[in-house]
Amino acid sequence: MVKLTNPQLATESPEGDTALVGAGAQEYGQVSGSARGEKKDYRLERLPLAEGGQAEVFRAIHKASRVVVAFKRRLGKGSRERRRMAREIELAQRLGGHPHVMSVLDFSPDHAWFVMPMAEATAQDLRSELQEAGRLRALVDAVASALTAAHEHGWLHRDIKPSNVLYLEDRWVLADWGIARRPRGQTSDLGVLTHGAIGTEGFAAPELSVGAHEATFASDIYSLGQLIGWILTGTWPQPNVPLLPPPGPWYGVVRRATHLTPSRRPQDVGAFLDLVERETSPAVGLPIVRARRLLEAAAAGEVAAAGQLLDLAADRPGDYELYLEAVTALDIKAARPVLLSDAPRTVTVFRALASHARGDEHGNWPRVEEIDRAICWLLAAATAAGRKERWALLDAAADSMCEWDGACDQWKPQNLIREWLRTLKGQPAAVVASVLRQHPHSARHFAELTDERGVDVSLRSAIYAALAELG
Repeated sequence: MVKLTNPQLATESPEGDTALVGAGAQEYGQVSGSARGEKKDYRLERLPLAEGGQAEVFRAIHKASRVVVAFKRRLGKGSRERRRMAREIELAQRLGGHPHVMSVLDFSPDHAWFVMPMAEATAQDLRSELQEAGRLRALVDAVASALTAAHEHGWLHRDIKPSNVLYLEDRWVLADWGIARRPRGQTSDLGVLTHGAIGTEGFAAPELSVGAHEATFASDIYSLGQLIGWILTGTWPQPNVPLLPPPGPWYGVVRRATHLTPSRRPQDVGAFLDLVERETSPAVGLPIVRARRLLEAAAAGEVAAAGQLLDLAADRPGDYELYLEAVTALDIKAARPVLLSDAPRTVTVFRALASHARGDEHGNWPRVEEIDRAICWLLAAATAAGRKERWALLDAAADSMCEWDGACDQWKPQNLIREWLRTLKGQPAAVVASVLRQHPHSARHFAELTDERGVDVSLRSAIYAALAELG
């Protein structure tokens, strides 16, 4: 269990006063019940507990009740800072004491400060404890509950990050709504408040850097996905780079929640929670069983089934059986629109397939027919990507193909690759040449092409360089 401050413990303040730490609802009710917007009702510690660009937070004592509270004071005096603090206050009042939204107990009429309960910790403080599945799920459910309430009123948070998720009275609450977006029609002028990008780098959805006022509920879902990734990895996310945890129950949740295209994410909190439940609940059957059903459906012409199969695979990159028996059996011609329509998912599948070229952790190596099928499948995918000038997909497919070819050395697929290389010119040839330079053990299998003047010179040069490197 997480060990937190005893709510009944008394402590001596720097001024010599005894006050409650971690007060409960009854004590905070005394504060809100006597609230009158007077700063003199509170005694602040000399130094702030936390300070940001817009405000600073002090530990303070409500003089009348002796209850310890958090006193948040606005730093700037401009209209931008005033409006941001006003939004925090307005949102807290509108949600009316929601258990997972930080409440406001008192505030000044000019929105220069407000008072809130004193939290025991933040998600940032308790990250190691949150890696336990039950505790992580409790945090996710709490934040999702807060977002559901806000979204129902048309509000977006736009700044979900570890320091804004607080532990208070044995529950998690979402705080700091200063850059929340009001419902459409009630928003402030974009130039006045946002000045372009908004949110915290790494946690903010990509669209918040180009059109913060046009964000949707999916923007908050992206940030929640990044928060989960941060908890499970301990790595601070980079801007516009999904922070995927190790393969496991939460991998698929984060992968889908943090898709760079907003329309590809769950579109509301309900859909997100359905995804969480589906991915983190005990499995009802082996993935390969579901994959075989989807293969049959895709072969019967159900386009959606191909996408569902690729989603299943992308969510389970370490599933050796799923990739070698199902993914590579998917007809590329039928699946081509699905492959091209979601590049991040497709790249994930290509890279995961490459990781299986040298067998699994149990010492199982792919059979000859599995090797041939994997390489031919990747070759077909690379061909489709090149024809549509999807260079990132061409690169990823060719990279995975060469990983397999270099590891397994099968003559049948090599003959097909050799013929394909002879057809490449211009940009496709340049992309594949770059891949060959990274895979000299595959490139050497096509040594005879260096003497064929009809082959693009970039490919010939790459193969020649590989032969020189290997001696």
